[in-house]
Amino acid sequence: MSIDTHSEHDAHGAHDEGHHEPPEVVDGRQRMGIWLFIGGDMIGLSALLFTYLYLRGVDTGGHWMSMLGYTGHPYSYYYNILDVKGGSLPNPTMIHVSTLSAGLNWIVTLLTVISGAIIWAAERGLRATKNAKSYSSMAAFATAVTVVAIIFAIIQLRHIPQIFVANNDSQVMAYTSYDSAMMAVAGSAVIHLFILAFLGLGLTIRSARGVINGDKWYQARLVRFFWVWVAISAVIGSAVTTTINTIH
Repeated sequence: MSIDTHSEHDAHGAHDEGHHEPPEVVDGRQRMGIWLFIGGDMIGLSALLFTYLYLRGVDTGGHWMSMLGYTGHPYSYYYNILDVKGGSLPNPTMIHVSTLSAGLNWIVTLLTVISGAIIWAAERGLRATKNAKSYSSMAAFATAVTVVAIIFAIIQLRHIPQIFVANNDSQVMAYTSYDSAMMAVAGSAVIHLFILAFLGLGLTIRSARGVINGDKWYQARLVRFFWVWVAISAVIGSAVTTTINTIH
């Protein structure tokens, strides 16, 4: 039961022989829960960035940003040459991939930060002015900004190049270590953005219906905690992946 439900229960004068906890106790437990959740997410981000830095550091087999194979065509192109036409490929060459667009990376980060700032300002305004209608509009705007960030993030994922590797009986499209690490980092960012869009939509609907208002703003604060953390993690991730990425 959320703190809003407790407030509504008490406002209607209902009593259950003292089994309901005070709203402050429920609020404290919910804040502890969101901080524990954020703490777990911090561990996840640390693991992703550690893996990224580790793969770059060891550069196993020289595969950090390069791989022996063929590039420039999809799998179907090589399949047609090898299996359909019964042809063969020339000797493979060392293919070097370039880093993903730093500008596109930072655009996604900037949009995430902007959406977080909007949510924070909306909550401050709600608590100060009690204007739930204004909060609902700002939450909707933050959600729209997040959706735009999702689009750019997906475009970034689609730009991760693949290399065709034909070694004996193994014929596959493969990723370099850099590509794989960036796929994990960028993919995690997309998942977080989808969560923010879902939460933003929920805030918009609940505030429009009056469930979140100037007196019941606790859920807005919990979402803001997580939203701001996602914005901070986006800055950290972009700072690492756009500055520490070159071949030794």
